[in-house]
Amino acid sequence: MAVFGLGTLPAMFGVTLFSSLSLAFRKRMQNLAPVLAGLIACLLILRGLSLGIPYVSPKLSNNNMEHIMLS
Repeated sequence: MAVFGLGTLPAMFGVTLFSSLSLAFRKRMQNLAPVLAGLIACLLILRGLSLGIPYVSPKLSNNNMEHIMLS
């Protein structure tokens, strides 16, 4: 229980810090959140398509696909 409590301290500290920021900054962050979520969604879709784009969607070889299918 003590370790769990220590693990939640960073999150509670972050909420406290975020609430003390200016209202204008918080509003900008709220407007930025959907854009970031959309970018992450596009990245995950590109990775899932396995197009072979370096650092974005590495091309899976047949050996890797067999390993994934057997898992």
